[in-house]
Amino acid sequence: TLCPERKISMKEYTKRDSCMTMEEVIERNTGMSLKAFLTPQPNPYIHNMDRAVEFFKKKVNDAAEEKEILQIKIVGDYDADGMNASAILYDAIISYLKANSLAEYAEVSVRLPRRYSEGYGLSKKIIDESESGLIITVDNGIAAIDAIKKAKDKGIDVIILDHHLSGEELPCADIIVDPHCEGMSTFKHYCGAGLAYRFAEMLITNKDLLDKLLVLAGIATVADVVPLIGANRYLVRQSLKLINRGIATSGVLALVRKMRLEKITAEDYGYKIGPVCNASGRLLDDGAMDIFHLLSQELDVFALDYDEQLLKLHALADTVIERNVDRRRITEEALERSDALISQQCLADDAVYIIYDTQVSEGVMGIVAGKLAEKYMRPVIVFAHAQDGEKLKGSGRTYGNIHLKNQVLDPCKEYFFAYGGHAGAAGMTIPEKNLMLFRNKVRKLDIPVLYREKRILYDLEVTKEEIPELYEKMEFFAPFGEGNPEPVFFIRNLELSPVRGKFYEQNGSDGKSIKLFTMPYPSSGYQMAAEYLLMDAPKKIDMTFEVYTIYSHGKEHRRLRMLDFCASKNAETETSFKKELSAMLNFM
Repeated sequence: TLCPERKISMKEYTKRDSCMTMEEVIERNTGMSLKAFLTPQPNPYIHNMDRAVEFFKKKVNDAAEEKEILQIKIVGDYDADGMNASAILYDAIISYLKANSLAEYAEVSVRLPRRYSEGYGLSKKIIDESESGLIITVDNGIAAIDAIKKAKDKGIDVIILDHHLSGEELPCADIIVDPHCEGMSTFKHYCGAGLAYRFAEMLITNKDLLDKLLVLAGIATVADVVPLIGANRYLVRQSLKLINRGIATSGVLALVRKMRLEKITAEDYGYKIGPVCNASGRLLDDGAMDIFHLLSQELDVFALDYDEQLLKLHALADTVIERNVDRRRITEEALERSDALISQQCLADDAVYIIYDTQVSEGVMGIVAGKLAEKYMRPVIVFAHAQDGEKLKGSGRTYGNIHLKNQVLDPCKEYFFAYGGHAGAAGMTIPEKNLMLFRNKVRKLDIPVLYREKRILYDLEVTKEEIPELYEKMEFFAPFGEGNPEPVFFIRNLELSPVRGKFYEQNGSDGKSIKLFTMPYPSSGYQMAAEYLLMDAPKKIDMTFEVYTIYSHGKEHRRLRMLDFCASKNAETETSFKKELSAMLNFM
């Protein structure tokens, strides 16, 4: 039973709406009936996918009949989605060729664009590397009008598997699979790896391999922040079941072991495995290929050199994990510069922050933009010098309901060499001389400035006794993320109980985070230590929170993730009395 809403002192905690159960919150957040949410269609119709698979088979069979070798090039992307998608296609195609005795009639390669020297997507340079054969783009291609025209002029066949928004013109590929480009697909929210998995599912019948490829698709689905509803929810839940049974490619299992992950959750996909996948592609020009080799690697346990290959795989896993440590450091340094740059470049009153940072690495611009967008509650675009020095590269992230591509970039397209993206994120290149023109044009657009909500909103109020049952319900409705946000809970008068004589402990490398010893489970607040101590460390708090679980050394540790808090009203009175008493004693 949920507590009735009451007026709260100190901070204004407000119930978001009239939802009184978790089920009602889920229906509101997803916009779906509970039945539709819980029973998604696992294999929705994707327009042209069957044609793409049949076209691929025909090209291989034609080559076999002519006793020729078909050059098959998979062109992916340097982010987690593109790398996982490329690994899925590569492993599936190799399996298909072997199973059908066609391996001698095809050569399969993967080409991921080099972030710094080439940029995103299929380029004319990549087309120049092939004289004939078949190119399959995945997680890109829908905007590669000129490159695909060049491929077709050379007699190269092209299949596009993409999930990005198209421009006014579609490329002249042989087959286009992109649910955003037509109105016939019954599900539009797959990422590139999700589409690659559906391709693999139609191409091969090897159930053991398909299970391993499903794990890759699950990682990418969470990491690429596509809505976790419908077929995506089904895909991620199945993926988590498999990986927690030890079913994944040898490379993924090596990565999981080296990261010391035990029971793996969607949060691990999004905040641990996904960032490690992305880091190599962010920091090194051709670093994405290391991740592709890791993800797609499947070792033969009966091979004579199995032990040697396993050691190499673990060494590669160590390397990519260390790169993510470097990526975090570089990102923090860029964020520390951001406040000064916003002031220096006179951006404080702008509805969109367009920041030029001469020191930022191209590879972390998107992360920096995303964190700044959350901090300043507005879209942010971060520009840096491109490696060739002749232009600026930018990466943008939105905030709220502002459509980054349609509302910000499209009205300014005359200033860019190239740009692309969708509602939430976008990338672009621009001549340096056009930066101020772009900034000034955006200032004239009708884009609202959002202000931080003074009220602190929550979904459901609970009592201490009701907290344990929340974990079972959350597991039932998981995974949470884009399209299915976690419910926010509120509790009043939550008492701290001392552990070994302490009511709290500061933690984190800088001591700025805090762990409160609350019942029934401890509460963790990221970067909240100073605020708690400024309140004179109250022993009773009101708090908005989420629930989560840590898995360590085979044990389950439940935690409350603090979102906001204040001293409870009676705790505030008690603290004031103690202050007055202390002052009297000092005076005497």
